Amino acid sequence: MSLPAGFDHAEALDMLAMCAIVELAPLKVQPPIPDPPAGWTSLFVSPVIPPFDNMWQLWKRDRDGAFAIAIRGTVYQPGSIVEDLLALMIEATGTITVDGVSLPYSFAADPLAGVHLGFATATLLVAQLPIIGILEQLQFNGVGAGSNVYVTGHSQGAAMATLLRSYLQYGAGMPQGIGYKTYVFAQPKPGNDHYAADFENRFSNTGLGYRVTNSLDWVPQMPFTIEILSDINVPNPLSVLTQTEQLIRIGAAMHVRAITTLVHDASHLIVAREIARVRPALQALVTAKAGPAAAVPGASIDLPLMFSFNYVNAATNFSLMGSPCSNPQECSDEFFEHHAETYYKLLLVA
Repeated sequence: MSLPAGFDHAEALDMLAMCAIVELAPLKVQPPIPDPPAGWTSLFVSPVIPPFDNMWQLWKRDRDGAFAIAIRGTVYQPGSIVEDLLALMIEATGTITVDGVSLPYSFAADPLAGVHLGFATATLLVAQLPIIGILEQLQFNGVGAGSNVYVTGHSQGAAMATLLRSYLQYGAGMPQGIGYKTYVFAQPKPGNDHYAADFENRFSNTGLGYRVTNSLDWVPQMPFTIEILSDINVPNPLSVLTQTEQLIRIGAAMHVRAITTLVHDASHLIVAREIARVRPALQALVTAKAGPAAAVPGASIDLPLMFSFNYVNAATNFSLMGSPCSNPQECSDEFFEHHAETYYKLLLVA
C-alpha cells in the first residue's frame, strides 16, 4: 500500500517529533512533543558525522511497517554552521572531481537546476557513507521494493531532507519500488527556482512533498536571494524592447551589469575559501567511493559551480501563522520562532 497523498496533521506531528528528538539527542524533548511518537520504534541512530556534525535517525511504524528518515538540523558546532554558510550554488546534476576521482550526483532532471553546495555535499555524505549512511542502513533494515518511507528534517535537516528525496529519485543505483513522502519544517532555501520547480513537479504535485513554515521564522528566508539577468528565463521582454524604451533599457542594463559584476567577483573571491571548508567532506566522499588511499590531502577539487544566488524554497508550503514572543526570555532568543517546539505548538492548533 502506498502512502496517502495530501497533508496529514497526524503524520506531520509525528515527523516533527522525530526532528526534535534527533536534534536534542541524547537529551529528552519537552512536552508537548512525545518521545517516541506513539506507534513508532527507533531502529538506528547515527553517530555524529564529521565534518558538518550531521546526524540522522531511522524509525519504523508498528502498525504498517512504514519507515521514516529524520535528519538533524543545525547545532551549535563549527562544522554544522559551516555547512549553512557554504552558500555557493552548484549544478543540480553534475560531477565533483577530487584529484581525478569523479563523484557524479543528481538532484534534478532540469538542466537549469542548481543546489546549495553545503546542503548538497552534506546530503551526499550522509547518504553514501558505508555502514552508518542512509542507503546502507535502508538496505540493512529491509527497506526495498514495496516499502514506504517518510523523509523529514527541521532547519538545516529540512534542506537536506528535501535534497535527499531528490537524490533518491535521480541518483544512480538508488533502490527501486519504494514509496516516499516528504515533510520538512523551517526549510532554508535548498536551491534555485528551477530546482524548486523540478521538486514540486515531481513530488508536490502528487501530494507527497510538503514544507511547513512559521510566518515569523527568519531561517526559511535564508540564504539571501539575489536575482540577476542571467537567472531570468529566455526568451523574455528584455530582449525585444522597443526603440522608445532604449534609454530605460540601457540604464537598467548598466545597473544589472554592475550588480552581476559584483556578484561574480564576490563569488570568485570566496570560492577558494569555500572549497577549503568543503574539502574534508569531499575527501570523506572519495574515501567512501574509492577507499582511503584515494583521499589525498590537499587534492585538487573541481566543482560544477553556478554563479547564481537565486535561492528559493521548495515543496508545497503549509503555512503556520506565528505568535510573537511574549516575554523577555523568548524575545531575547533569536531562534525562538525557529525552534521545533515552537513549530509543534503551532501545528497542534493549525
